[in-house]
Amino acid sequence: MAFFAEKHYPEILLPEELDNYLSQGWYRMGQSIFTTHYLCFGKKFYSALWIRLNLKNHQYRKGQRKLMRKNAARFQIKYAPFHLTKEKEQLYWRYKKKFKGFLAGSLEESLLDGEEFSVFKTYEAQIYDGNKLIGLSFFDIGKESAASIMGIYDPTYHSYSLGYYSMLLEMEYCMANDIHLYYPGYVVPGYDRFDYKQRIGEVEVYKMKNWEWVAYDEAELPPVSKMEHQLAKLAQLFDKNEIKNHFYYYPLFEANLFGFWNTQYLDFPVFLQIYANKEDLQFFYFIVFDPRKDHFKLLRCANIENHSFFFNKSYINTFVPDKYFMTLSTLEAVLLEGDSISEICRLVQEKEHVFI
Repeated sequence: MAFFAEKHYPEILLPEELDNYLSQGWYRMGQSIFTTHYLCFGKKFYSALWIRLNLKNHQYRKGQRKLMRKNAARFQIKYAPFHLTKEKEQLYWRYKKKFKGFLAGSLEESLLDGEEFSVFKTYEAQIYDGNKLIGLSFFDIGKESAASIMGIYDPTYHSYSLGYYSMLLEMEYCMANDIHLYYPGYVVPGYDRFDYKQRIGEVEVYKMKNWEWVAYDEAELPPVSKMEHQLAKLAQLFDKNEIKNHFYYYPLFEANLFGFWNTQYLDFPVFLQIYANKEDLQFFYFIVFDPRKDHFKLLRCANIENHSFFFNKSYINTFVPDKYFMTLSTLEAVLLEGDSISEICRLVQEKEHVFI
């Protein structure tokens, strides 16, 4: 079963390889490249929807053209390959002091991650007020694609929308250099911090079902919400049929990004636990709804007792045990699959000598 969350550490990355990663909903983190489809902010669970903008025949909107004209008359713009300097680190620190959220300790740490050279072909959009560097953004370039990585700016210039403006500059560079696909990362329905990315144009979204890029539909139910809805309905049917179950959120779903051992960690953020007829200290039994195929699965999972290798103990202890399942688990087997609530309920009942 394919991972929802995965990370690779390429030693060499060809332009065509970056294109391929981006086309499958991957993104750069330091000197690694990763994908994830679920997020947990403040003990709430969300879907990460990867988006992109096709720049072929793209036209800037009226408001975008106005911003670009205004800032072009005020500032000077330069493009160049990524090069770390003291001036850029100082700008990063000014930005970091005002940023509401986590940022790496330095620009070097964020982009080079302890390495001397980068495997990514990174360019900069530099914004100057006279001789003063006041804005800077970084974007990785493949053969036909580019990924916007990070934008920083002097907080005293906040009124010029330099973060958003630098994305428009990245797009302008791409269109001038026959780079057709622009990837700004993910948006998160229900969590508006990332909504600004949708302002760049008519974006496409990478759908888990069929793994294809389609027009973004804000009315469509996000995968996490679909999981919650389907599992809640299944729990009602289980209760009606006296099948003991418990609805859990699982904050450790990203263990595949951090795990030390070569194993497949459970990566569903929500599930129903059902219980064996006799005490089973070795395995857990979870029912998940898989939005990739819109069906249910009964999983047999094993626990990893020492999860302090992966997750801070103080972080673990902030979650209420009755609502959040906090035992790190690995996937051992898929025991049953069903396309509907009634079918998976029937299949579980047929195995009642094992599970209930």
